[in-house]
Amino acid sequence: MLGIFAGAAFADDDYYIREEAGRRNIHLISIEQARSIASQRLHSNNVRFKEIELDNEADDYPNGTNFRPVYQIECYANGQEYDIDIDAVTGEVLKFKRDD
Repeated sequence: MLGIFAGAAFADDDYYIREEAGRRNIHLISIEQARSIASQRLHSNNVRFKEIELDNEADDYPNGTNFRPVYQIECYANGQEYDIDIDAVTGEVLKFKRDD
């Protein structure tokens, strides 16, 4: 099920990932921080966020554990659509792809 948060969609998995991060004593960046990082990377203050999901991407981005929280962002800027993955712990941009 998807919900809406500040104009972006998020998955129910968000709650479970935040719970697991708490159990592991891991601090996650906020959705607002992830949006800001994406906007900075796009060099734009006019970004329209289509979807933001917090997901466990340990398989796609191995870090030596079975837990790697990542914000997966779909957005529009400068007339283009982008897919951006941001590490939800460090804020590192893991993927930056312009859709053709």
